[in-house]
Amino acid sequence: MIKSLARRWNQYKYRFVPWLAANINESSPRIVETVQLDKLISDEDVEQQLNILFSKFGSNHDVNSQAVLDLCGFRINRKPSLLEDGGIGVFVDAGLVKSGTVVAIYPGAVYQPWEPVFLISLRNSYLFRCADSVHIDGKDKGLSRMMYNSFARRDSLRGQLMCDNSWQTEYPLNPLAVGQYVNNQSNKFSANVAYQEFDVPAKFPSHLRKYIPNTEARLHQDMEQSMFNRLLRMVVLVSIRDIHPGEELFSTYFTIVSKPS
Repeated sequence: MIKSLARRWNQYKYRFVPWLAANINESSPRIVETVQLDKLISDEDVEQQLNILFSKFGSNHDVNSQAVLDLCGFRINRKPSLLEDGGIGVFVDAGLVKSGTVVAIYPGAVYQPWEPVFLISLRNSYLFRCADSVHIDGKDKGLSRMMYNSFARRDSLRGQLMCDNSWQTEYPLNPLAVGQYVNNQSNKFSANVAYQEFDVPAKFPSHLRKYIPNTEARLHQDMEQSMFNRLLRMVVLVSIRDIHPGEELFSTYFTIVSKPS
């Protein structure tokens, strides 16, 4: 049992905020050096892929999974990981993922660097830390779930949610919103995707925002005006090679592709 717990800890400690705070410093070159400055694909490519895909989405998971298959040539699904004690993983269920494709999205509430995240980080292996210390809480249970839904309702406009909260269910409306279940690479399985930061532009079509599985924790004074005049952080997973049917998606928690400062 102790060995099993140790393996699970080694999988998830890089997303645990107190551990990161204690271990990321000037003497941690393997953490710093793996943060890449050149994006795998441009922000314009990410935006275009999402825009085209969301434009074909409908009102249920199955329809939207088929849309991904028709437009992008693949379908992903969650099932038990190939890793021992890896829990649930994400697999290419059908088709081929071509290199340079947005294959998944990391869902959750977005916390700015100055916002407290220690409480929600406790017993939370799904808190993702971006290169600039923005955090995305991808946990779909407990306090994290309650907070996300509260933010989503707060930011709704005229009764319409401006984000997707169905990623907290077994069949998310946006079938790509399962990035929090992508496991870390191992000696046996090398990474085939990388995390890439992307800021959803203010001009992103308002009627497609209901498919974005992210919302901000911070409160804005004029919600309707600020909704369309600010960037929203998103983390997408981009394929770094062709990924074939039956393969599990693997990344490295130390690699975050971010824009140059």
